[in-house]
Amino acid sequence: MNTLLNFHPFHVSTKANIFKNRYAIFFIAALFCALPLASESHISNQKHEGEIRAVSASFDGSAFFTAGDDGFLIKWTADGQGEHYQISDMSVKLCALSPDGKTIAAYETDGGLVNRVSLWDFDTLQRKYARRFADAVTSLSFSAKGTYVIVGTASVEGAIFLRASDGRVADVLKDSTGIISYAVTSASEKTLCTYSPVGFISYYNMTDGKLKRRLNCEANLSDIASFDGDMFFAGTKNDTVYAVSALSGKTAASVSARAPILLTSADDKNLYYIASSASRNYSLLMLENRGDKTFSSPLILKNFKSLPNGEAIRAGAKAGDEIALASSGGNIFRTTTFPDTAPLSLSPLTDDIYEKISDAASAEDGFYFLTRGALYASSYDTGTVDKLASNDAHTNMSVCEGGVILWSRGTKRAVEYFDFTENKTTRLFTPESGVQSVRAFGNIVLAMESNAVVRAYYRDTGKIEELYAGAGLQDALISGGTLYVAKSSATNPPSALLSIDMRTKEIVPLKIAADIVYALSASDGELYGIAVQSGEDEKTTNLFSYAPSASKATMLLKLNDEDTGAFTYFYDGNILTDIGSEKVYSYDLSRKKSKYYGRSASLPVKAVQNGERIAVLNRDGSISWYDTGKTEVLADWYLTKDGTWYEF
Repeated sequence: MNTLLNFHPFHVSTKANIFKNRYAIFFIAALFCALPLASESHISNQKHEGEIRAVSASFDGSAFFTAGDDGFLIKWTADGQGEHYQISDMSVKLCALSPDGKTIAAYETDGGLVNRVSLWDFDTLQRKYARRFADAVTSLSFSAKGTYVIVGTASVEGAIFLRASDGRVADVLKDSTGIISYAVTSASEKTLCTYSPVGFISYYNMTDGKLKRRLNCEANLSDIASFDGDMFFAGTKNDTVYAVSALSGKTAASVSARAPILLTSADDKNLYYIASSASRNYSLLMLENRGDKTFSSPLILKNFKSLPNGEAIRAGAKAGDEIALASSGGNIFRTTTFPDTAPLSLSPLTDDIYEKISDAASAEDGFYFLTRGALYASSYDTGTVDKLASNDAHTNMSVCEGGVILWSRGTKRAVEYFDFTENKTTRLFTPESGVQSVRAFGNIVLAMESNAVVRAYYRDTGKIEELYAGAGLQDALISGGTLYVAKSSATNPPSALLSIDMRTKEIVPLKIAADIVYALSASDGELYGIAVQSGEDEKTTNLFSYAPSASKATMLLKLNDEDTGAFTYFYDGNILTDIGSEKVYSYDLSRKKSKYYGRSASLPVKAVQNGERIAVLNRDGSISWYDTGKTEVLADWYLTKDGTWYEF
């Protein structure tokens, strides 16, 4: 069995100024023959998909970094272009730039069980390390010299210090900080100052680890920032902006502001923020620091008209006079602190410049690609795009004899069939609950609904039959006339893999070491899938094969972590999988060896193959092309709004 080690190859960033035409020559063959596998960033003004959660400014003001629900980290420069690289398949809630600007820390979370802090070198696109935490992360910052990454958690243990160089936990404090939402060190890194939502400002001696001083202050402040050389804290609560003395804990100013977003930084003497109005217009305001521990009334520097499409400003950052604002719709706006009396329109730097591909499948002569509005056929070797049918916003497809089944994961929308010969779409059936998967096996269309029931739709008669009902179901397929169901072993019967006789409905629990099995595929009577085990001390994820004739499971690839979202795809004696979520692996069943393909700017979600060509569908809706004889990306293609390919 192969084990996937935490090995990070040397990465090369391929940076293009604009999208290139499909026929542009992109790779320099000699270069990529000489170098190990490369990861690529993409440079464009494409917006985030979904809400932006964090904005960080470089210390020299030359760039802003944004992160959001799509897992992308984007570096925006003065020319309005963004260098895109997806660092996570989860939402990135916080990010912090190191003092030297060379590394960036990110907090990734699924909003529940997974809370992870990772450190990235954005120049090389290398992840230096990642560390999981049992509790939610409440603050993320670097110490003044960049020695530590300081992680505040929703735990009574409080702040955890990671050595920025290697991610090891450093024993800096003897006295616990408790739950904090902000941490900053002195320039010498001898003193730590923290804010606790309980209503404390605390100072710690980082030399002996002891608490030096604790001040009472305004409690439950959010969006904490320090300014005026860390002499003041700023925070928000109940549509109010607060300025609090870091030396006394006393509130120096509090002003009403509707949905305020703080923009001020440590180098600012004054406090800057954005506030909205009932009509969704915005104002850039400043509280002037008078230098005598008091502040002026709010000074309006600029007024902005409401954002297009009902978007709202969710985050922002300031560097010098430059300000970057981020919206709920994934757009980036830039402005300055220079006053202006006329109402201004905030025009996004970003755009939605391509059509997202939601699913991909192998075709007879190439591949099928599904977008919200159409089903297309295309191939890497021709580069042509043929629209086969309109699509009424279905998100998924399954190829079957004579056509394609169109369906929408997680919904009760009718499952439809597009007939290639008759060039028309007909309704097959309507799920009773949210459908998880739809797969075709000859005359049978197999549907799994709501992790609870597997049904068969018979295309020749239109009959629907319930084949199995239970709890914790993950996947199902038919192989050799037998139904196989992947599930959680915590539900009855207590096995993660079942075989069910299609005629008698006899259920046989199969022996496999797993808490959960999912992502099934099959060929020549063999089953393949993903098995997850989650013990107290160890979490593992395995690509496995199962031989029904021998009643034997074999673990093929092992990941020393938990991955509940991988795929498997069988083709010509090889299994493709993205176990670990970062790249696509190919496991050769005859040679019992694996290899991996270099990743694109976005993370993979599915792979399909036809002959020597592999098409990988990425999370951002792009397609990465590979040749089975090579491991680097041949090209990354994005489908434009008018149905043509553009290539990075």
